[in-house]
Amino acid sequence: MKNNSPDMLLLLSGEYPTIPFSEVHALLMAEKLKYQEVAKGDQVLAISAGKKAAEVLENRAAFVMEGGRFVASSEPVAERVERECKQADWKFLAGRSFGVKVTRVKEYWPSLDTQDLQRRIGHAIREETGSQVNLNKPDVWIRGAVTDKGVFIFAKEMQTDRSAYSKRKPKTRPYFHPGVMDPKISRAFVNLSRVKEGEVFVDPFCGTGGFLIEGAMMNCQVCGMDLDMRMVLGAKKNLAHYGLDAELLRCDATELPLNRADGIATDPPYGRGTSTMGSTVKEILAGFFREAERILGRGRFLCTAAPVELDPSGLAREAGFIVREEHRMRVHKSLTRSIIVAERD
Repeated sequence: MKNNSPDMLLLLSGEYPTIPFSEVHALLMAEKLKYQEVAKGDQVLAISAGKKAAEVLENRAAFVMEGGRFVASSEPVAERVERECKQADWKFLAGRSFGVKVTRVKEYWPSLDTQDLQRRIGHAIREETGSQVNLNKPDVWIRGAVTDKGVFIFAKEMQTDRSAYSKRKPKTRPYFHPGVMDPKISRAFVNLSRVKEGEVFVDPFCGTGGFLIEGAMMNCQVCGMDLDMRMVLGAKKNLAHYGLDAELLRCDATELPLNRADGIATDPPYGRGTSTMGSTVKEILAGFFREAERILGRGRFLCTAAPVELDPSGLAREAGFIVREEHRMRVHKSLTRSIIVAERD
């Protein structure tokens, strides 16, 4: 399998089929980093992007698990993988020890023995470089990912701290309300809005503050609003729990007391026991999109979700947005969310 010179291979989470790829592109776009997608498979993405990209993804991405220097790729045949490894450039291993670990994504190519593959890759590297194997604390882990498109090999250089999200699960916070999104998907929503450090991030339906927490942890200026004062006070407690601060207001998302936002990510109420003060959910969404279009600058983004039957993409277009992406998230039998990423025209 020949590629056009990628320099980085990313191993992505398998929790959602499309969102991890979109999150990577959104983060690199937000930081104005030039990059090119070279190859793609289930949970893997090979790109040409440079070292700064790795730093951004390691610090911000929710659905990147690990990544590093792209080494080789091959069809899922052990002998061909070994041959590609013998032809690869291993100069970066000079004077360094290594270990090899191969991971199978889902159940692809079950006849391919990953233990045998590890031995073959390790043998090829030793033969080509003379580097020493260390399976306890190697200087470099050489990783293999067996996926639908074959086998991708990379030198692991970065790993995101996924345990941090578990530590701030909604039920661990001082104020809890049912229906709150998991921190990882909340972080992804913020990232999909393409807001970056120092910029103004807004959540007009802030609830208990999950999106605000993620935005504040990325050093954005965060502003949250909710019609329910209990939520406003609860969000304040939750932010303080992590030593974070935000501007918090009780107000109607269809009449925002703001004139500027650099990015918006939000999860509006739709039958979760949240008061709508007599308006229909569709009316609230339409009003929110109109206000979002007013306060976002041109070329800026929002990420939001709503039940598919409410057609949030259609409502966003009616308000003047260009809908760039739509993802589906099945919550339970009677609720499938449409997650949209829209650009202010």
